[in-house]
Amino acid sequence: MADRLSIYKGALRLLGPSNLASLTEDRPERHRLDDAWEPAVNDLLNEGMWNFAVRAISLEQDEDIEPRFGFQYGFRKPDDWVRTVGISRTEQFLEGLCEYEDEGDYWYADPDVIYLRYVSNDEDFGWNVGRWRQAFSSALEARLAFDCGLPISGDRGNRNDLFQLYEKRLKRAKTLDAVDERVRTTPVGSLVRSRFHYPARHR
Repeated sequence: MADRLSIYKGALRLLGPSNLASLTEDRPERHRLDDAWEPAVNDLLNEGMWNFAVRAISLEQDEDIEPRFGFQYGFRKPDDWVRTVGISRTEQFLEGLCEYEDEGDYWYADPDVIYLRYVSNDEDFGWNVGRWRQAFSSALEARLAFDCGLPISGDRGNRNDLFQLYEKRLKRAKTLDAVDERVRTTPVGSLVRSRFHYPARHR
C-alpha cells in the first residue's frame, strides 16, 4: 500500500542521501515536493487508464443543454472526469456507443441515458493514495525527482537520466495495470445472432 511519505523518500533517494522522517518537517526539500505533488499526480492520472482510478456511472441527458445539430441530447462531463475509458448504451458495457461527439465539457448523443467508464480524480478513486499500485508509486517517485531535482540538488547533469527513468517506470506501470484489466467478451455480432438465433439487444 502506497503512502505519501514513502513516495517522498523514494523521490529523494533518487537525488541522493536523505533522512526525511515525516511530512511535517520544515525542510526545503519537503516544501519542494509539496509544491510538485498535486500537478505530478494529476499528470500521471491523465497518462493511463488506471484500474484503481476507473469508476462507472450512468448519465441522464441534461435538459439545460440544447445540442446545436446532429444529436438529440447533451451530457455534462462529471467534475472528477480525467479521461474517458468507454461509453456504452448498456450498463454492462457489452456494446460501445460509437456515434457521439465530445466537445469541451459535454458529450452529445442520441440515447437519453448513457453509461460511462472514466478515470476519476475523486479522492475515493484516482486520488486515493492507498489504492495506488507500487508501480504507479514508483513512476511518481521518478516524476517528482525529475520535477524537484534541480531546485533540491542544483544538479543539471542528471535531469535527462531522471526523465528517462520516469518514462521507463511509467511504461512498466501502464503495462502491469493493463494486465490487471479483466478480459472482456467480444459482443456477438448481428450476423451471428441472426444465424444462431441469439436474442437481439435493445438499442
